[in-house]
Amino acid sequence: MYITLRKNKKIKVNILGEGDPIIFIHSYLWDSNMWEPQLKELSKSFKCISIDLWGHGESDFLNKEDTCSLKELTEDIINIANQLNIKQFDYIGLSVGAMLGTYLALNYSNRIKKLVLMDGYSGDEPISTQEKYINLLNTIEHLKYIPEELANIITPMFFSKNEGNSKGIFYRNFKNELMNKKEKNIDTIVKLGREIFQRENLLNEMKNIKNPTLFLVGDEDIPRPAYESLEMHKLVKNSKLTIIPNAGHISNLENPTFVNSEIIKFLNK
Repeated sequence: MYITLRKNKKIKVNILGEGDPIIFIHSYLWDSNMWEPQLKELSKSFKCISIDLWGHGESDFLNKEDTCSLKELTEDIINIANQLNIKQFDYIGLSVGAMLGTYLALNYSNRIKKLVLMDGYSGDEPISTQEKYINLLNTIEHLKYIPEELANIITPMFFSKNEGNSKGIFYRNFKNELMNKKEKNIDTIVKLGREIFQRENLLNEMKNIKNPTLFLVGDEDIPRPAYESLEMHKLVKNSKLTIIPNAGHISNLENPTFVNSEIIKFLNK
C-alpha cells in the first residue's frame, strides 16, 4: 500500500501478518525487500510493517526543495504509524534505520515498546570515512547514476569477506541494483546520504533512552564496526549487545537464522 505524506508524496508501506506491530526500516541504498527473511518468520506472530525510505524501493523521490533530515524521517515514521492507527510499536532498523531508531527513542519514547538497532551508529561519522563517502556522493550526483566502477567500491562495504570474495548472490544482486538505480531517484539518494554521513552526534543523549534496546552488529561489519555498537550499549542502561557471527553490514541477510532467533527472544522476553 501507499501512504501519502509531505505535499502529496507517496511512501511505500508493506504489511504482513497479524498481532502486535513491528516497524522495519532498511539500510541506506537498500529497500524493504532486504527484510524478507525476518518478515517471513516474524509475521507468524506479529504485524510486520516495512517501509521504503524516500527515493528507495517503490517510494517517491523528493523534489529539489524538499529536505530529508534524520529527524524529519523520524517524523515520517510517526505519521505513518498515526495513519495506520498504531499507538505503540516495536521497532527494528538497520544502518540508517538504526540511526532513526535513536531519534524515535529520544523524541517519541512513549510510542516505542522495544528497539532493535542493527549495524548502526549515532555518533559522528569519522572524518576519514566521511570525506570518502561525500566524494562518492558528489560523483554520483554529477553522473546521475552509479557506474560499475563505483559499484565495485561500494558493494564490498556491505558484506563479510566470504560473501565479498565469493561474489555470492547477495553481493551480485546488490551490485546490480546499484547500477540500475533510477535517475529520478539519484538526487534523493544523494541528499539522504549527505544527511547520514554528516549527521549530528547523539551519543551524549543516548543515556536518556529508557526503552528496552537490543544492539545487533555483524562481526565483520566494515562501515559500522562492532566497537561502535559496544559504545552505544554502554550508554543505554536497559540494553543488550549481541555480535552476529559470519556477517557484515547487512547482517540480517548473511546470518538470518541467528538474527531471527535473537530478535524473537528479545521481543518475547
